[in-house]
Amino acid sequence: MFEKYLIHPKGFRNVREHQEVTGFEVQLRIPYYRGLPMSCVEVIDLSIDGEKINNEDMIITVKGEAFTFAELPTVINHRWEMTETITVFVKRPSGLSDGEHKIQAFVSLRISYLPFNNVGDDEKTLVLEA
Repeated sequence: MFEKYLIHPKGFRNVREHQEVTGFEVQLRIPYYRGLPMSCVEVIDLSIDGEKINNEDMIITVKGEAFTFAELPTVINHRWEMTETITVFVKRPSGLSDGEHKIQAFVSLRISYLPFNNVGDDEKTLVLEA
């Protein structure tokens, strides 16, 4: 139901540090009708132009604090709320080329009162912001 909103159409951009591009960012919204602690996020799969991104190359920022994907099970005090975006930074020297890119995202959430995970799967073609 909410998976069509998973990939936020804004904030897709290359990231520069000291005039050098170090990677790119994608904004994601929770594919669920309630907010959850980040420790309930079990899977974040991201592909750009058909290339799967390794979780080890991701830094996830929620409420201004950054975490590796491996740290998420311990992030109990930061919630991903329904209307908020999280930023997924992907380490990639030189980032992405200008223009359109096909983004695919899949998120699996552990819900305490459900016997199955809630999942969201979305695909969008976005233009890299300047």
